[in-house]
Amino acid sequence: MSGRPSALELPQAPDGFRKVMKALRARPPLRSARLPAEPPWRSRFVAPLADVPRVSLREFGYRGGELLRAEEHVDDTAVAGPWRLLTDEGLERLTAVCEQLEAAAQDAGFTATRRLRAADLLSPFIANMIRDREFLLTCSRLVGIPLIPHPLRLPTAQINYGEGGGRQGGVRWHRDGMDYVFTIQLSGYDDYDGGRFTYFLGRTDEFPGPVPEDSRFREADLGERGATLFLHGSRIFHAVTPVTKGHRVTLVISLFCPYFARQDSNTFWHLAADDGIAATVPCWLRLKWPVRNPAVDFGLRSASPVITWDDLR
Repeated sequence: MSGRPSALELPQAPDGFRKVMKALRARPPLRSARLPAEPPWRSRFVAPLADVPRVSLREFGYRGGELLRAEEHVDDTAVAGPWRLLTDEGLERLTAVCEQLEAAAQDAGFTATRRLRAADLLSPFIANMIRDREFLLTCSRLVGIPLIPHPLRLPTAQINYGEGGGRQGGVRWHRDGMDYVFTIQLSGYDDYDGGRFTYFLGRTDEFPGPVPEDSRFREADLGERGATLFLHGSRIFHAVTPVTKGHRVTLVISLFCPYFARQDSNTFWHLAADDGIAATVPCWLRLKWPVRNPAVDFGLRSASPVITWDDLR
């Protein structure tokens, strides 16, 4: 551990007025680019779901009355993994796709890393992967609630590219606008130094900031290529230490539970700080449309299979 950059040294992401100012300066993500042809996605690329270590939101200090509920189901998964979401073949294909997409990545001062937002709008492989029924069922069964691609298209699939040298490749302390976030490692510790995924094992209102030592900071074991981590992003502060050597690539997928649509944690200014006001307005209206049958309505709008509670029984 000695000599490795510490997550406690990272600053916290902008909030409040600073977030509004960031929204005014933000550039919208690319929606098209000339990229090489991709391999096709196949359902067989999803690995069978095995026993996965889990930590509950209650263990983070959230009370039972603060957890979302639908019928007899409770949204109580805070962290799950790491585990292998994709087979070796699927991981190889996805890694090749994300390498090709790096040419379209943009610098992002908000998180101090290069990234590609709305990757599924540029990549048929990623678009088909996150709308594949086997993929969604596996993610849903892991978390214990029905999940589909988020109707906010721009932040649904993001690729982060971290390069050694300076502070590039680190991610500031922040919590996500998204609730259900899956991070897939496309490179391992043999490929880079630094780049350690760290989170705070406590409520967001207890987060002590990036300076004080606290026994509740945890480092996720994401050293293996293909390792996948689920994080209830909106309720957990997390960060990534700077990459000091080599190249780190991760794909971050944000999913959505239509049954909890009214309680979705996203805020307009959180999204606008990433993508700019003009790009956020149509996405925001799409999310806030009236919902009659949540599973069907949101499923059809995202061109996704409909996942219901019965599918998880």
